[in-house]
Amino acid sequence: MDATRQQEQRRGGGDGDRYGVLLYYKYADVPDACALAAFYEEHCRGLSLVGRVRVGPDGVNATLGGRMAALEKHIAEISSNALFDGTDFKLASCEDPVDEKVARECGFTSLSVRVVKELVTLCSNPTSAPPEISSAGRHLSAAEFHSVLQNVAGTSSVAVAPAKKKEVVVVDARNVYETRIGKFNAPNVETLDPEIRQYSDLPSWIDEHTEKLRGKSILMYCTGGIRCEMASAYIRSKGEGFENVFQLYGGIQRYLEQFPDGGYFEGKNFVFDHRISVGSLKENILGTCLICGSSYDDYSSRCRCNHCRMLVLVCPTCQDSNKEYVCELCQKNGKEHCQISTKQDCDIQIGISEPSGFEKTSISNHNVTSKVPWSNGKIVSS
Repeated sequence: MDATRQQEQRRGGGDGDRYGVLLYYKYADVPDACALAAFYEEHCRGLSLVGRVRVGPDGVNATLGGRMAALEKHIAEISSNALFDGTDFKLASCEDPVDEKVARECGFTSLSVRVVKELVTLCSNPTSAPPEISSAGRHLSAAEFHSVLQNVAGTSSVAVAPAKKKEVVVVDARNVYETRIGKFNAPNVETLDPEIRQYSDLPSWIDEHTEKLRGKSILMYCTGGIRCEMASAYIRSKGEGFENVFQLYGGIQRYLEQFPDGGYFEGKNFVFDHRISVGSLKENILGTCLICGSSYDDYSSRCRCNHCRMLVLVCPTCQDSNKEYVCELCQKNGKEHCQISTKQDCDIQIGISEPSGFEKTSISNHNVTSKVPWSNGKIVSS
């Protein structure tokens, strides 16, 4: 995205008094994480920003809310630091938080700045070494990602042999409560939904499905792009047969900006802030009520599974008649209804920003020599 377009997006229509949400991440060697965290604490409070910032020795992950003018000042200040060269600042204007419960759970009522040892927890096994971020998959812009899907789906004027179509697989790197309400769906393109509760469950799913991925051109996507950084590196670390891994740069968010009609994305993009989800012009509903099966995709009630506390979709009518819920994953494991009320307040947070990845200027996905599958024979740099 060129600088002019980014500046236009940051202006939010020129109304600095409007509320906005800013998301960005950066993989980088941070020489003094404590000092950087102290800067964030002072700077963000001075601008009356709320949200969450995580600072580690390997980078920064931030999800912030506040007035557009204040967020623009924050971007300008951060951009002046060479540490953040090349950072993709995702800024969107939106309505002020109106649901206090949702805003509180998503961290949009206060500022939280923490120094952490590890920004990304891809694997829950502490003895397992994380993959090298330098091995992350190659970035595809929203237009490039769409073009590949278009070619393989057969909706493009470029002919693709049936055998080659079978060599492309799309992997959703998000959690099941996110994929319930929105996902990519292109004709003739195999899309795999790991159906995981949390990001740290993804490596196990990858391990169990290596033969389904081996030798394929793997297209990965997530909300804003950060979870694909480490996940794609994990796949590529498996060696021969796993070289061709690509990731949607900027995630679903950038894709919907490029294709406001939704393109090949159906439903809504779950986001980790007070907006809860963001849709396209299609306004189609992909989710269904856990109880009655009617079309429903609104998580604002924050209903949760009694057993694992994961968010579930329950329509207003069923919320009135049911006090307890069991998510589909717990049902598969034989869990039954219990006597705990999901209407009680819960301190569990699912996180206000994607729990992964920070882009590093020198990461090797810009140097990966694999070709974009069936992109008219051209290798497009990202």
